[in-house]
Amino acid sequence: MTRFIPRPRIFLFLAGLVIGCCAVIAQSQRQDEKLDTELLVNAPTVPQMVVDSDGTLHFGPRTVPMPALASPEAKRAYIAWAVQRAQASAARGGLASVRITEGNVAEVPPEPALKVAALKIYPVLEEKQTIAGVEITVYSPKMLPAKNRHKVVMEFQMAVEAISIASLGQLKVIHFDTAGPSYRDRGGPAGIPAIVDIVTVYRELLKTYKPKNIGMFGASSGCRLAQATVMWLPEQKLPFPGAVGLNSCAGGSNPGDVRNTLNGLDPALSTALQPPSGGRNSGGRNAAPRKPGDPPATPLDGEVAKGYPPAFLIAGTRDMCLSETVLLHRKLRNAGIEADLNVFEGMWHYFWQYPELPESREAMAAEANFFNRHLK
Repeated sequence: MTRFIPRPRIFLFLAGLVIGCCAVIAQSQRQDEKLDTELLVNAPTVPQMVVDSDGTLHFGPRTVPMPALASPEAKRAYIAWAVQRAQASAARGGLASVRITEGNVAEVPPEPALKVAALKIYPVLEEKQTIAGVEITVYSPKMLPAKNRHKVVMEFQMAVEAISIASLGQLKVIHFDTAGPSYRDRGGPAGIPAIVDIVTVYRELLKTYKPKNIGMFGASSGCRLAQATVMWLPEQKLPFPGAVGLNSCAGGSNPGDVRNTLNGLDPALSTALQPPSGGRNSGGRNAAPRKPGDPPATPLDGEVAKGYPPAFLIAGTRDMCLSETVLLHRKLRNAGIEADLNVFEGMWHYFWQYPELPESREAMAAEANFFNRHLK
């Protein structure tokens, strides 16, 4: 005997079945999303990496050879750095390992040795000074040309680029060691103590030099300081300098697409080549909050004020800060600012730290010429 179920009950039964199924599906989706989130948060950006002694990189499904169009000197430097960073990562239980398949790989000189090499290639005078209570180093040619005696350039972060510009441009360059201990652990939001010191020195220089005769530039975090300082000058009621060099700005909450797509190719910044506790980009989320009137936190923050100086920008095609540099270039161009973007094939973050590379000389010579054209 067939049991008859009234039609309304059938509808209620089916509706309950559908609702139950939807609840199960929704719960399953929430669990999957939670699992995916946990996996994404805890997983490294780059999987296990193997670096060959010829510079070939293997990570995940990718095998990436050395860039064919880089100079032989750049290839040797790249291989040395990638192998050395991979060996250091492996020694600390990191994600990278090294497969030596041919000969010996050159060692990467420590930063003091790179400075010594730069002084041999670009001989200049070096003098420690204190300006308005701030310790700086002055690099200048042995015979400063008369046409450049009224010019000065402020450099942040990298002694090698300060030396290079002083020699190639025949310019007086004031170097701020913003990576040194005097700029660390001074409290407040990141970068502000260094920017305050830079502005303090700039005020003092304005007593002797015209603003149009002063340049500012920096590399990596020094690039971020250069941009933040220039953007902050109107707030301080100070004039803009005559030119600025923005050499691959690093840091901030908006690093761009290549921070992910080039991760693994940049020996300076790639997460797989960092110790297990390092290499994660917090995106500025943990930075101390800024107050109204503070300098910008990232190179892409804030409106470009009228009178912003001509800008020179450098990056490489394997530079994880390439996006930020390209976006900053476009931001300046959209504001009507003269901006000269220079992107070097196969080069990594702050490659010009190696003074013997042809690409480094070309980049620094172009920047030196830029300053000489724009500092009147």
